[in-house]
Amino acid sequence: MAQLVHNTDAEKLVQKRLLHTRLILAMVFVLILFGVLIARMGYLQWFNYHHYKSMADGNRISIETIPPMRGKIYDRNGHVLADNQSIFVLRFDKKKMNKQENYPDQLMQLFPEIAADKWQEFFKRLQSGYRAKVLTFDVNLTEKQAATFAANSDRFPGVSLTAKLKRYYPYKDLVSHALGYVGRINDKETQTLDTDRYLGTDVMGKSGVEKQYEDLLLGYPGYKEIETNARGRVLRTLSTTPATPGKDIHLTLDIRLQKYAEKLLEDQRAAVVVMEPKTGEILAFISHPGYDLNLFVDGISQKNYDELIHNKGRPLINRVTDGQYPPGSTIKPFVSLGSLENGIITPEKQIFDPGYYVYMDHRYRDWKRGGHGIVNMSDAIEQSCDTYYYDLGLKMGIDMIHDALYPFGFGHETGIDLPAEKKGILPSKAWKKEARGQNWYNGETIIATIGQGYFLATPLQLAKSVATLANRGKISEPHLLKNQNTSNDENLLIPINKISNWEKVIQAMVKVMHGTHGTARAYTKGLPFKMAGKTGTAQVFSLNEEEYDADNIDRTLRDHSLFIGFAPVDNPEIAISVVIENASAKAAPVAVDIARYYFEHLATEKQNAN
Repeated sequence: MAQLVHNTDAEKLVQKRLLHTRLILAMVFVLILFGVLIARMGYLQWFNYHHYKSMADGNRISIETIPPMRGKIYDRNGHVLADNQSIFVLRFDKKKMNKQENYPDQLMQLFPEIAADKWQEFFKRLQSGYRAKVLTFDVNLTEKQAATFAANSDRFPGVSLTAKLKRYYPYKDLVSHALGYVGRINDKETQTLDTDRYLGTDVMGKSGVEKQYEDLLLGYPGYKEIETNARGRVLRTLSTTPATPGKDIHLTLDIRLQKYAEKLLEDQRAAVVVMEPKTGEILAFISHPGYDLNLFVDGISQKNYDELIHNKGRPLINRVTDGQYPPGSTIKPFVSLGSLENGIITPEKQIFDPGYYVYMDHRYRDWKRGGHGIVNMSDAIEQSCDTYYYDLGLKMGIDMIHDALYPFGFGHETGIDLPAEKKGILPSKAWKKEARGQNWYNGETIIATIGQGYFLATPLQLAKSVATLANRGKISEPHLLKNQNTSNDENLLIPINKISNWEKVIQAMVKVMHGTHGTARAYTKGLPFKMAGKTGTAQVFSLNEEEYDADNIDRTLRDHSLFIGFAPVDNPEIAISVVIENASAKAAPVAVDIARYYFEHLATEKQNAN
């Protein structure tokens, strides 16, 4: 019995010691674990503090881009041509959007009045490889729609309602080709543009002045650091770096003159350029018909685009810089001047015009069936005698004609401050060999001398050429930006052998407008100033004289009507070119009316301002 008690006490002692050991081990383990946790916390606190703080801040602090306000565009008198309107739009941040949510369907249900194809097109763009992380749905929300979204914003993480400035063109189609428009930045454009500068901006200049002066108009983005809660609601703004707005620019255009000239054109397909010969400033730049620039700002709909494409007036073509027309008889003063300066003829030299010119058994007809009789150079310009120039062209040769007309701006770009322009064609032997791989023939010289055949010029080239003639050889580069430093200095002068040659050609152009037999004399009665000019007709389709009846042939086959001129003669203030396609009206009266309006309404105002 005593032995049993002894064994029990011994077992208890062993168990007690074992329990004690286990407790010590457990305490040691806890202490070690606690030490590891303390060490880890210290490591995180002291060594990785900044890293994890920035990660935490990323969940509650975000950087929001402030897009810059695009610079406004004004005409020379301060009338706004391109403005910015404040609108409500939806802004989509791809990083914060819930990928599990069906945003398109939910938003279409919320806004059934917004066309489904607009949503589909936008989300296709949003889900594509487009590099921008934040995109704006450019549909102007009404106040009611904005309130509807605000009440449902919790359903759309990453989507926010924001105010935005949208480009607006108050004159719509009136200055469309000169002004150009802004449009959405596409994927191809993002590959080359400065993405940092375009942060928060999803449009850029696509054509015209908007594209040419994009760097001035764009501005620089700003940034706003904002704190949000777990649901993405803004709690406060921590810091703000304001955006730098784009620069406002003033153009040389006078919107009043532009508007007046547009009315004169009515339903004609036409181009008009009015410029100051001394400065090269363009006062009116009209390609008619135009198109509403506002259609392109948010991305033009397929319906509207199809209407423009299929419009018989072809409104998308910039006729001023891209329309290439046979210049017709408008080049006769320049050919005459070239022949005088090269000693080919004298002003008094006469020929007899029976109404045609015969060369190599081929009869080249004059526009006047019975002919002009005996004419000298002045008569030939005044009456636009083709026969005189057929003969003169053969005496000069095509290369001399080319060299005489090239300095006036034919056959090459004018240098206007727009993204692109056509060069036209000023033919020569070398040109034909290179372009067609063929030799030049004298018969081609005959028709080139009256501005037909291969000869092509833009309305802008015609305006520059007549401005240079008005300046007596001083070349002014045409431009649209006001106060631009242009290169019209003493180095840009056409060499002059005899200034009297220039004056004789100019006086012949005065007779075109005011002479007894002038081709434009009917339009200048009562004109209080002297004007120099030259009319022209460009053949569109080859028809025999007996077959041509403007009233009974398709309009697209009718001849073009052209005019160049300047006024006043002794101290020119404006130079004008007008081209009317397939004309049912003449170009000359349009130019005369424009000049009359300028001197009656604008010139006096300009003098008073000075």
